[in-house]
Amino acid sequence: MKSASTPASWQQLLRGSHLAEQLQHRLDDWAPSLFGFNVLKVDALSAALSLQGSRLLHSVYLSQNEASDKTALSADLIGDATAMPFAPGSLDACLLAHVLDFSEHPHAILREVEIGLRDDGWLIISGFNPYSSAGLASLLPTVKCRLPRWQNMVAPGRLEDWLKLLGFEVIKRDYCGLTQMFDFSRGGQWCRRVYPHYCPSLSAAYIIMARKRRYPLTPIRQYQPTKQVLQPGMARQQQQQLKTSAELKTSAKE
Repeated sequence: MKSASTPASWQQLLRGSHLAEQLQHRLDDWAPSLFGFNVLKVDALSAALSLQGSRLLHSVYLSQNEASDKTALSADLIGDATAMPFAPGSLDACLLAHVLDFSEHPHAILREVEIGLRDDGWLIISGFNPYSSAGLASLLPTVKCRLPRWQNMVAPGRLEDWLKLLGFEVIKRDYCGLTQMFDFSRGGQWCRRVYPHYCPSLSAAYIIMARKRRYPLTPIRQYQPTKQVLQPGMARQQQQQLKTSAELKTSAKE
């Protein structure tokens, strides 16, 4: 189940508009490699991001808010991400923008996504790095209401371990949401490219693209030797030879 504090828009997050802009830049770079029919976007933050550059034909917006909530009026489906109403293998891609950060059961969501995705389907996840400026800010009383709880933030390395256990291959990982201290007007583009890779703790958020892998099992034919390794009587013949040699040694000693 999701937390009750799930934001209905990027503006409700701390520097949310700036973060959404940076995430959109990453999606614009990755989108041309995506293709298929159905892409699932979970919750309002995912629905606000675009995958127009991809070759995905149809977008499905699943909202976890109540039907009476205004943010759920534009949703295609209203349900729980831990029990998705999709047939196995019916989705080609899924976008989870900070969905795991506001969920009490992130493992269950990932399992449902894994079931719904087809083989070689894409999964894109963004989240807050708990060991960054966002993790520190979530502990401050003045701004913690605009961020998920520190306990709910999933570190990127930990998330990659979960994905590998579910059979996903991590294709790309990038960092964004550079802290305002290093977001200079002069040289800001250089900082945004260099700092996230060499000092990711300065980046408040990350984005990961993974792909579901299923390798077919090839049955091994039962081995059948063409020739007999042991001929009948070989062991008995060997024992007879040993017995004969032992008798010869005994007689020689006498």
